[in-house]
Amino acid sequence: MLFVSVIFTSNAQSVNEIPLTVEYSLKGGFYDDDVTIQLAASLSGSKVFYTTTGDEPSGATAEVYTSPIKIKKTTILRTIARRADKKSKTFAETYFINEPKTGFPVVSFAVPPQMLFDPIDGLFVQGQKAIDSLYYKPGANFWSRVEVPIHMQFFEADGQSVFNSRTGFRLFGGMSRLFPQKSFTVVARKRYGKKNIKHRVFGKKGEKKYKYLVFRNSGSDFSKSHFRDAFMGSLTDGWDIEKQDYRPSHVYINGNYWGVYNIREKINRHFLEAKTGIEKDSLDLLEHQYTLKQGSKRHYIRMLKYMIDHSLREDYHFATIESMMDVDNFMDYKIAQIYFDNDDAGGNIKYYRPQTPDGRWRWILYDTDWGYGLHNKDAYKANSLKFHTNPKGKPWPNPPWSTFILRKLMENEKFRNKFANRMCDRLNSSFSVENAMAKLDEHYQHIAPEIDRQLDRWNISENRFNRHVDIMRTFGTERPQYLRKHLAQKFELGEEVQVNIASSSGGKVVVNETVEVKSKPLEGSYFEKLPIHINAIPHFGYRFAGWEGIDIDADTRNFTLSLKEKNYQFKAIFEKYNHPLAEKIIINEISCNNKMTKDWLELYNNSDEPVKLKDWVLTDKKHEYRLDDVTIMPKDYVVFSEDSSKFFRIFPKAYSVAGSFDFGLDKRNEVIGLFTDDGAFIDSVSYEVAPTDTVFTLNLLLPWLDNSDLDNWEIRKGFGSPNSANPYYVESNIQKRQRLWMEMGAGITVILMCILALYFRKEGVLKI
Repeated sequence: MLFVSVIFTSNAQSVNEIPLTVEYSLKGGFYDDDVTIQLAASLSGSKVFYTTTGDEPSGATAEVYTSPIKIKKTTILRTIARRADKKSKTFAETYFINEPKTGFPVVSFAVPPQMLFDPIDGLFVQGQKAIDSLYYKPGANFWSRVEVPIHMQFFEADGQSVFNSRTGFRLFGGMSRLFPQKSFTVVARKRYGKKNIKHRVFGKKGEKKYKYLVFRNSGSDFSKSHFRDAFMGSLTDGWDIEKQDYRPSHVYINGNYWGVYNIREKINRHFLEAKTGIEKDSLDLLEHQYTLKQGSKRHYIRMLKYMIDHSLREDYHFATIESMMDVDNFMDYKIAQIYFDNDDAGGNIKYYRPQTPDGRWRWILYDTDWGYGLHNKDAYKANSLKFHTNPKGKPWPNPPWSTFILRKLMENEKFRNKFANRMCDRLNSSFSVENAMAKLDEHYQHIAPEIDRQLDRWNISENRFNRHVDIMRTFGTERPQYLRKHLAQKFELGEEVQVNIASSSGGKVVVNETVEVKSKPLEGSYFEKLPIHINAIPHFGYRFAGWEGIDIDADTRNFTLSLKEKNYQFKAIFEKYNHPLAEKIIINEISCNNKMTKDWLELYNNSDEPVKLKDWVLTDKKHEYRLDDVTIMPKDYVVFSEDSSKFFRIFPKAYSVAGSFDFGLDKRNEVIGLFTDDGAFIDSVSYEVAPTDTVFTLNLLLPWLDNSDLDNWEIRKGFGSPNSANPYYVESNIQKRQRLWMEMGAGITVILMCILALYFRKEGVLKI
């Protein structure tokens, strides 16, 4: 089906009302052969100026467009239109001619060449003020922090242009600025063009828009694996820790291939607002020892002083510190750095807190390039636990201030035990050899088909790349056994105990509140002097039925296991659990696409008794909502809404509306479940709806039908019928009554005719 949109413009429209733009006869993109481009201004009498060098089209190098432009190699065509004293904004399109096919996004930058390569002032060169006698070349141009305007065009892997605008540009990084391939940051600002980069750069799980993006040369890992930092970060997937998203890309500057760049988020207040929901102007952000980046450092200094003045052996003082910093977050942060053997962790530290009375400090995991054997192929043997708790480390890389907090927390016995157990948890799961190898293979397979161009561009040996991948593979394989030895030595934990914990379908086992055991068993080791905590948690619609392989009472879901034997192997068993009210309290109507009322859904009580719903749980694919203390009467309805105030504006006569749930329903594809407070199954509905902007509700046709069968539902346009029977039910009842009356009417007519016939025969009027 073809939809045609026609816009009618009044002939009387003033020329001043028509925006001055430049139109390209062919959009930028990927082409196998030469292309010819025609340019035109939107207003007659205008001139179009253009460049193909990356220069601004308004500068001295711009040419006046007079005839079609033939493009034979990859080129950025920048343009501007002028008419009298009026000028347009600048435009740009990139034409990739016969470039290699790729599965990466491709990003094109137009930058005035002299801005980057001028021998005196160019940002990519050393310049004349660098001090050559020092390895880091202080005074070199590439240490500049100046921001300059450029043009950026972002092409997705399928070739579609998803962002095209001027942006700000500045160099990024520390010592990695010494490498020929420079890292840089782009920033969207209204004065350049677009206010934000509105695109899911990192896929569906990433943000919808970005203010900043970093194009990173892989930091200290440049010319080596080119994915070390991203790989290490991926090993902490599922942890309660903030980290940057990652996506490799191909970058072109002024039509010249500039290599593989790792796109990362920039860690600043915008990053934290997106990741945590904390308003960007209401947080404290510090780095290094306590360098202020945003807000205030008073709270942090006060916390450090408290640590200095008090012994954390005492639980009271330790609890005070727990109220000032997220100890579990810090513990995971340090465990990751220790496992990685990141020698540079003392310098790359960023931490933040919301500016609220109970706001606590949390640490951000980033820039781990020095880990996983970057500078030492035998780094898997390193005692990083000792390194990160050294009270007399060198000014770099582990000065005493960088190990102070962990050393103070280690004063507390409970923390020490939890730290050691948590390290074992991570070594048995995220840092297990199996998981590390799977993640490494995933990253390698993603970049390997694309890395040749990076190696050729920067004259890097393929053997060097492969050697570093092998170093990382050896590190991931050998690291756990050495780290367990270091743990046992430092904390005197005794012998290792092998543990195998499994779970049947219908639930999970949580070990030490850290590791979730689901379909795949947990196989690993702990230490005999550290008991582990076990908790069996059934999924909604199931209940715990007992343990196999261990002598624990069948009613005991939650227990502490003292490791007195050499081996443990046990399994949690779960069974389906349906409530007697299943199929009697039903999901009857769903509104998932209405901005006026916000989302809502209706339950119907098809039983003959009132039912209390207090603490029952309503779920969708991502959320859980515990119901208020509400009773649903027999053969009656109750509505739960996302925003009850908006709901009542549209339905002021609604009589049974409970509290608001704090999430919205997916208007395309959703799974909704209803369970009792102890997890028993009551009802479940799933739906998949075609894209539409029309307001609609999903209605169960009849309240006694199976609502798990999509054939028993219909989509109705409009706002719906909360607290009343669904339209189909009403209509079918009316039709039934109409048929009944018609049948009754026909019967009565026959009876009357028979009576009349008898009467007339008796009177002799009717003759047959």
